[in-house]
Amino acid sequence: MSNPFKNIIPLTLLCLFASFSQQSSAQSDDSDFVEPAVVNIDKGFPGYAHIVAYADSMLTMHYQLHDVYSEAYDTSQVNQLYSLHFLSDSLKESFDSFYNFRIKRLKQDYGFRISGYYNYNFKPGFADEEDVYYKQRFYLGLDWNLLGNGGFLANQMQAKELESALKVEQFDRSQQVARDNFLYRYNYLIYVFNSEKLRLIADRIQLLQGLEKIYRELFYIRRVGWEEVLKVRGLESRMKAIQRGYNDYNYQLAHQLPAYEELPAEKDSLPFLDVDPVKMMALYETHSVDSLKDAVYLANIRTKYKSLEGWMIRPFIRYNFQQGVNDNWRKYGSAGLSAAVPLRFGPSHNRIAEAAEVLYEAKEKNKVSQRKLDLFNYFYDHQYKKYQLFEFYFKRAQIEERIRKQRAFLLLKSPAFSPVQLLTDIDQKLAVETELTDLKKEMYLDILKIQSVLNDVPVTSFTKPMEMDEYVKRFAGKRSVYIWSKTFCQMDMQTLIADLDMNEIREVLLSPGKSCPDAKLSAFLKQAKAEGIEVHDLIGNNQLLFDSTEQINKRLQEAVDKGFDGIHLDVEPQALPQWDSLKEEYLARLVDLYSKAHAFADSQHLKLSVSIPVFFPENYLKEIYRNADQVFLMAYGSNRPSTIIRRISEETTIDPQKTVLAVRPGDFVNRLQMEAVIEKVLDSTRVRRVAIHDLKAIHLMANVQSLGDTNVVKEYLASNKPKEKSVYHLQVFSADYKLDPEKVKKELDLDESLIVVHKNGYYKYCIRTFDSLQKGLEVMKKFRKIPRFSGVFLVKTDVGRQSVN
Repeated sequence: MSNPFKNIIPLTLLCLFASFSQQSSAQSDDSDFVEPAVVNIDKGFPGYAHIVAYADSMLTMHYQLHDVYSEAYDTSQVNQLYSLHFLSDSLKESFDSFYNFRIKRLKQDYGFRISGYYNYNFKPGFADEEDVYYKQRFYLGLDWNLLGNGGFLANQMQAKELESALKVEQFDRSQQVARDNFLYRYNYLIYVFNSEKLRLIADRIQLLQGLEKIYRELFYIRRVGWEEVLKVRGLESRMKAIQRGYNDYNYQLAHQLPAYEELPAEKDSLPFLDVDPVKMMALYETHSVDSLKDAVYLANIRTKYKSLEGWMIRPFIRYNFQQGVNDNWRKYGSAGLSAAVPLRFGPSHNRIAEAAEVLYEAKEKNKVSQRKLDLFNYFYDHQYKKYQLFEFYFKRAQIEERIRKQRAFLLLKSPAFSPVQLLTDIDQKLAVETELTDLKKEMYLDILKIQSVLNDVPVTSFTKPMEMDEYVKRFAGKRSVYIWSKTFCQMDMQTLIADLDMNEIREVLLSPGKSCPDAKLSAFLKQAKAEGIEVHDLIGNNQLLFDSTEQINKRLQEAVDKGFDGIHLDVEPQALPQWDSLKEEYLARLVDLYSKAHAFADSQHLKLSVSIPVFFPENYLKEIYRNADQVFLMAYGSNRPSTIIRRISEETTIDPQKTVLAVRPGDFVNRLQMEAVIEKVLDSTRVRRVAIHDLKAIHLMANVQSLGDTNVVKEYLASNKPKEKSVYHLQVFSADYKLDPEKVKKELDLDESLIVVHKNGYYKYCIRTFDSLQKGLEVMKKFRKIPRFSGVFLVKTDVGRQSVN
């Protein structure tokens, strides 16, 4: 091994420094430090425009930050991080070669020996009668030592013993390398997350410097006391001190350990990881250091005490030469067998081997118990950090929501916008992000400890990414929305972006139309990209079914030229007059169109998605799914979950990952019902994406108070005849602020006069007047059959309090 202990002492000191510095950082949490008071300033304040501009720049920085948690996590980076090898066993090759040469020599020694013998007889004269039977004799032969010391079988057993000893030696050396690499990985993880925290701290210091300047200006005009300025300065000073500590650690680590210089200091998209205890324990039984060590060491004991000592079987063949006393020579061949069996009266080798195994297991029992307890402790510590993670993550979500509202106020130029509140919220968000990064680091270190007990198995084999976003989302599923040209052209950019943000829209299917200025489209595409929202060109022209390939590509090229992220085809042959008679021809044309569009989109590296109804034949569905990245199922006309699930069953069977559930708000009484139905459908299928058709319908649903007045129903059940002093109106929508009735009529495409009733804090926009509840209910039922009026209700109004516009 290439001097593995060279950097162990500084490395251990760095570990201790990291441990104490992280503990002190965690203990000195910002929650112990009093935040400066939030001061509301109005437009009349000197320098207000400058403060707003600074707040806007910090808001831009905030949305450009790479969040601690990202949906776009990369598990390959996780495996790479936990499989880094900083040290290797440099003697491994030489050591293995030495053992393997010895093993090979023993295995190829079959026990054959060439033997020879010479004997000369003479009379030394010690006795009177010395009789020499022959003068001399010699032979040349071949012996085969089959069973005995140095024999064939003994050599094979010795080779196995060496193989077993080599495995023990390799195991011991690999564990030493693993222990050394553990220290390097441990510090590298701290190094990586320190780099992430340094980025967050730098952003926070920048923000606090601007905030301190603002509070100083507020002090000069007597809007805040000096203690508020000191609070900001104190926070800034603490951040700079923490920044120096992290910088010193990373600098020393990189210079003490040259291996780190070639590795990146930052890792993008590392998810929070949860440990699966069942998989962890299953891997402990099969892959832990203890299980592998037992297998190697016990096998070595059994091999070591297998012995052929005292046994011998040796066949031989010889050719003999013998000279008699008369000088005559005799030549002849001979063959034979030598054998020996030991007589032992003590314990057998098997009993000795069993005793050795018992001794080994007794020594290891306490060690195994301790390592298993360590594994449980690491797991428990990780779970405790997970509970802390939830606390900070929900705190982060609350701050995010406050920032989102302030941003909406800023975009809409609302008087509720507070630049100081926005800056304070961003500062708190950065503080929480830093704590989350530290928690992630601690969780990753616990996982590293677990991995070390499990003998460096891939981390992804016992962990899984935590879907944290699911806990704080407002709506189920990843959301898309259709936006048609009229809505897009009428809405201002700020309101549109705020709407998409509020409704958690991450994908827009946009039909900009020809009347909308190109500058607005370009600005929207640029802003959407900055917000992380994909925008696809929504093409709803049925003529494409009959166009040539050249014409189709020309139209699709417009999406490329304008800068769209993808193409969405909302081509509906079922709407053509001859659909019933030419269904097969139209479907064949549709599949051919999708195939051409798919080839074009692939060549331009664009996504292709399509909208289809829920009644296309299965044989065409498979071709449609093959040619599209996403298939939007227009599950319109029902608000019953069971009906929707049944209608989309064929499509979800083909590929639920490509399937997008498209719903129409007009099919639901209110948003509460729509979201409940969506959740039930997603829970019952493997569909995870939802599209709303369309943004205008969302606006109508937001304005219409579809729950209505429940006292009307109760009164009707009690008496069929209402009081003569009351009348009833058909409520088409309501709002908590007053709107221009003409704009309401235009939005709802109404020709009738509107009656505005102010009741229970709402402005209720109604049509028609009924002096009978029964007449009103009859008309209400007819209106509810019209999709855009499916949520109308009756409103009871006292004649004397009626307000008519």
